[in-house]
Amino acid sequence: DKGGSDHPAKLGVMLAYELGCEYRKSMYTVNPTNVDELWDYARLTGIAELYRRAQTHVLNQKGIAAIHAKTLGKRYEDLNLIVCHVDGGITVTAHKAGRMVDSTEGAGGDGPFTPTRLGFVSHFGTSDAAKVHALVDAGDKKAVTVWNAMIYQLCKSIGCMAAVLEGKVDGILLTGGLMRYDDILKGVEQRCGWIAPITVYPGECEQEAMADAVLEVLRGQRQANRYTGVPVFQGFAWDNK
Repeated sequence: DKGGSDHPAKLGVMLAYELGCEYRKSMYTVNPTNVDELWDYARLTGIAELYRRAQTHVLNQKGIAAIHAKTLGKRYEDLNLIVCHVDGGITVTAHKAGRMVDSTEGAGGDGPFTPTRLGFVSHFGTSDAAKVHALVDAGDKKAVTVWNAMIYQLCKSIGCMAAVLEGKVDGILLTGGLMRYDDILKGVEQRCGWIAPITVYPGECEQEAMADAVLEVLRGQRQANRYTGVPVFQGFAWDNK
């Protein structure tokens, strides 16, 4: 539960650790949910010593951003991007020169409501987006309103991250399972197309991103960091005074 996120993705790390100890082999993890690259303005809330947490779909977002950079013949670190993971959970993150400086906190209910988190389950009793979108296609008034409200909130979050990046946005990337629905893309184009070019990467690249990163370490192309368990951010100097 490091970083305040109790996520099933961390089970893999625990299993790998046990196997690594048993067989005396190195164990690697890549871009877990709590990678903390926030700048200080993104941490503060209106309550002293209550800080926003870095929780987003790091693995897929950084993987897609790297793929996008390669298509442009550039490095991820050379771009300012707004990356949106749109699936059962939705997160929208400002990537500035290779760092995720601000993001909605999907697990905590921040940003757009989603099929599984504070959204479809409450309104429809199901997190199955296919069932909800079938109602949209059938013209169900409630489903149309809720679905479009989700897209509207996604666009609001994109606009927020554009402000974070001072309008200097090289691209808006839309990824995740829900991008199989064209109306989400059309909604984002309508409200956010003026910000930057929009590119869709349906689905996810998480398995490929993990494999590629570890292979780079094994080949000596990248230096692995050693996990210390110490949080990147431990409060400000003026705390507890």
